[in-house]
Amino acid sequence: MMSKRTDELDFELKNSYDVHTYMADNEVEFDDSKFLGFLNGLIAGSGKSKTKIATDACISEPYLYNILRADKHPTRKSVIKLSFGLGLDVETTERLLMLAGYSGFYVRNKRDALLQFACQSNMSTMEADSLLSQYGLSLAGE
Repeated sequence: MMSKRTDELDFELKNSYDVHTYMADNEVEFDDSKFLGFLNGLIAGSGKSKTKIATDACISEPYLYNILRADKHPTRKSVIKLSFGLGLDVETTERLLMLAGYSGFYVRNKRDALLQFACQSNMSTMEADSLLSQYGLSLAGE
């Protein structure tokens, strides 16, 4: 079970003189989850049907099932949409992004800053897209 925040682990690693001690001291903190297992856990814990999640994420239901069967690897924008569809917080969204092989939000990027704000404000997918459109951006664009 993880108990330290990611920023705490990062601080410890940056200030560590011995990687072996760091690794041993933090063995229980490492997250070896895979994307699909983590996503399925989030879906199961959401209390929502897959149909509702697809609708809330503004993605097609067949596309969601293709992702869940590992027939398709989702794009970064699809992972973000799924995050909004599931109502995830910023930390969980960034973890899902990283497990999918993508970067988390980068606040020096206008689109990412707006998406992070939308996520931390518990906006829906459509509300996030509306916010982005006010700045000439779109959730569909990368």
